Amino acid sequence: MEQQVLLCLDATLSQDHNIRTNAEQRLKQLFLSLYSASVLLHHYVENHWTPASLSFEHPITPIEVKSEIRSLVFDGLSDPERKIRSASALTQATIARYDWPDDCPDLLSKLVNLLTVGSPDSVHGAMRVITDFVNNDLSEDQLATVVSELLPAVLSILVNPQAHSPSTRASTISVFRQVVRMLETVREEHPQAVKNALGPLSEVWFVAFKQILVQDAKAEVSQNWKSIKIRIEIFRTFSLFLSSFPKVIIPQLQDLISLSLSTLQSLLPVFTTFYLSTSDDAPKTPYQDDNTGDLEGNVGLAELACGIFDFLTPAIRKKEVEDSLFQGKKGTEVLEKLIVLVQSYTQVTRENAEEWMEDPNAFVIDEDENTQEYSVRTCGYDLIGSAMDKWAKPVMSILQSLTLQKVQESASLRQSGDCDWWKTLESILAILGGVGDDIRNALDEDKERGRPASLDVSYLFDQVVPGLLGQSDVPFLQGRAFVFASEFSSYLGEELASQYLSAAVAVLEAGNVSVPVKISAVKTIKNFCRHVNSSILQPFTVKILSLVLALLPQAERETLYLLLETVRAVTSVDDSILNRSNTDKLVERMWEVWLRCNYDPVVTAIIEENIESLTLFPDPGVLTAIIHTLCPKLAAAISTPVTDETVHIPGEAIQLANSLIRMRNGPLECQLVTTITRAVMEILKTTDDMDVIQYGMIHLTLFVRKDCDKLIQWRDAHENNGIAIIFDLLGRFLAPTFSESGGIFVGELIMHLLRKAGNTMGSILPDLLRAVVGRLATAQTTSFIQTLILPFAYLFSTEHTLPTIDLLCQFSVPVSEGTYEKRALDVVLEAWCDTCDTITGSWNIRISDMGMSKLFELSDSRLKEVLVKGDMIIDEKNRNTIMTRSKTKLHPNQYSLIPFPLKALKLVLKDVQTEPNCGKKTTSDLNIQYDDGDEEWDDDDPLGDGDEFQLLSSWLDNNGGRENDAQDDDEDLKSDPLAQVDLAQHLVDVLRRGYTSNINGMHEMIESLTSEEKGILRGVLTL
Repeated sequence: MEQQVLLCLDATLSQDHNIRTNAEQRLKQLFLSLYSASVLLHHYVENHWTPASLSFEHPITPIEVKSEIRSLVFDGLSDPERKIRSASALTQATIARYDWPDDCPDLLSKLVNLLTVGSPDSVHGAMRVITDFVNNDLSEDQLATVVSELLPAVLSILVNPQAHSPSTRASTISVFRQVVRMLETVREEHPQAVKNALGPLSEVWFVAFKQILVQDAKAEVSQNWKSIKIRIEIFRTFSLFLSSFPKVIIPQLQDLISLSLSTLQSLLPVFTTFYLSTSDDAPKTPYQDDNTGDLEGNVGLAELACGIFDFLTPAIRKKEVEDSLFQGKKGTEVLEKLIVLVQSYTQVTRENAEEWMEDPNAFVIDEDENTQEYSVRTCGYDLIGSAMDKWAKPVMSILQSLTLQKVQESASLRQSGDCDWWKTLESILAILGGVGDDIRNALDEDKERGRPASLDVSYLFDQVVPGLLGQSDVPFLQGRAFVFASEFSSYLGEELASQYLSAAVAVLEAGNVSVPVKISAVKTIKNFCRHVNSSILQPFTVKILSLVLALLPQAERETLYLLLETVRAVTSVDDSILNRSNTDKLVERMWEVWLRCNYDPVVTAIIEENIESLTLFPDPGVLTAIIHTLCPKLAAAISTPVTDETVHIPGEAIQLANSLIRMRNGPLECQLVTTITRAVMEILKTTDDMDVIQYGMIHLTLFVRKDCDKLIQWRDAHENNGIAIIFDLLGRFLAPTFSESGGIFVGELIMHLLRKAGNTMGSILPDLLRAVVGRLATAQTTSFIQTLILPFAYLFSTEHTLPTIDLLCQFSVPVSEGTYEKRALDVVLEAWCDTCDTITGSWNIRISDMGMSKLFELSDSRLKEVLVKGDMIIDEKNRNTIMTRSKTKLHPNQYSLIPFPLKALKLVLKDVQTEPNCGKKTTSDLNIQYDDGDEEWDDDDPLGDGDEFQLLSSWLDNNGGRENDAQDDDEDLKSDPLAQVDLAQHLVDVLRRGYTSNINGMHEMIESLTSEEKGILRGVLTL
């Protein structure tokens, strides 16, 4: 039959009128009788309807055939067969994407007519079209039509439960929410129009939402389980408004919070019966997914609870609802009810328990704070955490009372023979652990201020947890007890902590323990490494390491991640655990895991972290063993020819090899250069793999920095030393045809060659710099331009300033695709000025700042001849105007051209203005107001109106406002003369000297500064 459909569709493209007419009639018959015909018709439309389709193929559908197909497809929206309606809706939405409104202007009115007077089947079909339709990118005019004509009809479906199914009614809310999203996207360009549309629109919809939510949710669900869909969509819509248009929803927040809690309270008995109970007569959930495609994902009480928690998490932080949650330094009944409901809904469900027993990785994912997947439990913890951020003491007080209550309640349930007695206790312990960081901070503050503890952790350790560690019949509670003890182990005495740790090790060693408990024991050990003194752990570390290593061969994915992280935690707390004789076994086991899982970036990253940590062990035998074991293996992995399945291995091997070097100081071992570095150099000569090239450049840069002498001394088979080979590779990396993404670290490599091997580069340095300038002249990406600038910035900041300028003035390079040539000095300074304020990495920023300030102080007429991009030109197109992205695209900003010394002054002033504790430089333009789309948010940046002089003082106190990054911690860079300079003071001194001596006519330059720049300079001169 499908062949008949294909032949019929093919015939509709015939030039013969009779053949085409007969085919159209036959297609109509087939379409109405066969679901597959409607599916094939959709493919036909995608392929032959219009050249605008990405999958278009000739011939194009004739106009008269299009008309017939439109009518045929629209009629299919009312077909009694649900599948045909759905397929017709998909095809109709595709046609509308191309044809509406130009070629079918009456489509929207026809859909509205179906919604208002059509049968339930017709309404369902129309809603499917509308749902797909509004997910397409609509123009502003189309969106306006949808808002004015379509949404009122859609709303009428929602408020008519007698006529329409819950699924159809829920889809109306999804449509409304998508329209709100589209209004958000155009708000920047049409703020007033969006405000005018959204006000009355949200008002009528919110009235409808409230009318639904005030109904008894339990009674509603007992009549039709699928009604849950409607509430899920409502709370998702509330969340959208709260994030995108908070001013619209905030006045109603108190009512909505109350409705949220009443919904959860009403449905709690249903949740207990269908999700929590494990009694023999516990019913299964009547409905999860109708597979109709109306809405994505499973639909049930768990999804509803997630939706409500997601809404409440930001909602309770708004100041407008504070009085309803917090009064007189205490939490209100509303806050207490919220926390109690979170505890109730975050209990272990039947599905949780079954999945966790079958799949250890699922248990790790759901229970690990770093890998938790979206679930009721994680959403609940986020909600409690949000409350803790605002009202830590009241929340902890409520948790304290709730904990005592649940301990007693679980004991009572256990005595009565309830098989689920443990769930409520596990849940409260899990919540306390879920907000453990907040609780620990509060407890530490209590101790510092001499106050009674806000939460009595000692009660749990003394009276509750010890009795749970042996509850093997309830493994999830047993495991939770272990994990809870470790999360708050810093409040245990040494003796008690040692007992808990010993119990965890015993579980790990036992053979008859369930997998969830064993995983919990591993997590417990990992947490102990974080929270307790290493002296408590050291008696156990050797045994723990042996037990964890024994589990590695069988583990995979998340369980493997946990084990590898635990290995690192254990070896980090005891630097006597390893020596020359036992390191081999650890490294071999790590290598086996790497060979098995080198396709997994998480595994490889954790192994690299482990190796980095091991290279710092005080016993030199440990490093010797690592080098001896890994060097030949890694060299082979880098050099072995690859297949489609192993193409990733060389890059991953180089990354692992880099972990042998990254954290160390020189000198490095000869075996490194003769095995790994040699293999890296060889593969870099020919490979086109961008990962291999980037990681290989990083490797060479690390080796140059750590032990350049080894590279100079080593010779290959042709008697070339390592530096000569690197120079040959640079020729490849700087070639015009070489990928910019592959070369993003080439500048750093050259810069560090200048630092470490400058004396050996004298004869070839001019040619190398010429090659760099030539590539810089054609570079396109900012990151590549920045890396090529670094060698020059370094040379300018050293004693080589004038020789470098002399060289750059001696030659020119082609620019603008070879249409003309530009002096090399101009190319370098222009590119530097354009990109220097976004350079990253503390060392790279330091080099750039030092070089720029050095040139500013240099009185050289050649620098004054260079014109670079200055300030933005203010004209009628952008004056006093919010420059949206679309306006900037239509009217690109224009900039003045100014002499380089003036630009250097502006950049130095910008560096002085850098805000403290900010990892990047900031700019400010006082003339043009930019709109970031966040005007609705009520949490403004408190530093937004900071005073320049206060910033300057803070900047000096904070060493230029830059926090340390990895580059600051490297001993090689710390020992460089440029690193000894107090950069903050240096820049201030440069500006003061410049003003005092009027260097380069600085007094005249001041007239060209902005008012903000003048203010900064005034602060520098008067500080």
